Amino acid sequence: MSEEYLFHTRKKPDLFSYPYRMERGELLFCLQGGVQLYINQQKYALAAGSVILVFPEQITFYKDATDDLELAVFAFSAQFRHEIFYSLPSDKVSFMREHNYSSFRDEEWDGICNHYLKLLQQKSVDSDNIYQRELVIYCCRMLFYEICNQSERLYRQTKPNHLRWRLKDRFIALVIESFREQRSVDYYADKLCVTTRHLSKTIQQTVGCTAKEWIDDYVILELKVTLHSTALSIQEIANQFNFPDQSYLGRYFKHHTGMSPTAYRENYGA
Repeated sequence: MSEEYLFHTRKKPDLFSYPYRMERGELLFCLQGGVQLYINQQKYALAAGSVILVFPEQITFYKDATDDLELAVFAFSAQFRHEIFYSLPSDKVSFMREHNYSSFRDEEWDGICNHYLKLLQQKSVDSDNIYQRELVIYCCRMLFYEICNQSERLYRQTKPNHLRWRLKDRFIALVIESFREQRSVDYYADKLCVTTRHLSKTIQQTVGCTAKEWIDDYVILELKVTLHSTALSIQEIANQFNFPDQSYLGRYFKHHTGMSPTAYRENYGA
């Protein structure tokens, strides 16, 4: 099987019970059942007909999966992602990163499953074809155009509120870039040239929590991934996240999770 890409299915027993950082990208198709998927803390409700694109390095977490959940998964390396996106217009790639979820109905979904998805699955395992890699790339590009078309359609329906959502997108991108150095709402409001009150109101309207809550929740998410996936000491993690000391980190983590960093690590293991 190619190390660049892999087509497989994922069911409820296959899901991790903790947040983790993606090494590869994934294109997920919900064939049946449902699940709540969190990507960098943003919540998506997947049901039959849903398609979502997850990029490498993003943090994902599954919750409340139904027993009959079945996802078709096309996983791909970071390098293969560049191959797929190479000929796509840069504005489409940027749009898909910010609007990575689509939902199809009835005939449209049948077309996705019976044409593109089935073809991608076939070509992913057709190792006898000397043009296998090129065919897989073109299958992905066709799928991405279909997904982008649907996402743009959904976006146009909410366009009257696009300034609000654009501010939300900029805020989230800035937090992901700077959360280790800055956890103050004032800092992000200043960077975005808005008042703290306006920023918090916008995040409350678009995400459902205050800007401070989003920042703290994202920091906790990154801390959980670090505690689970590395052998760094608590003091080293405190240094990496720019906490004054290990005790401060412990109090911060316990306040938001109800357990100490050590207890979390014991439960999920580095």
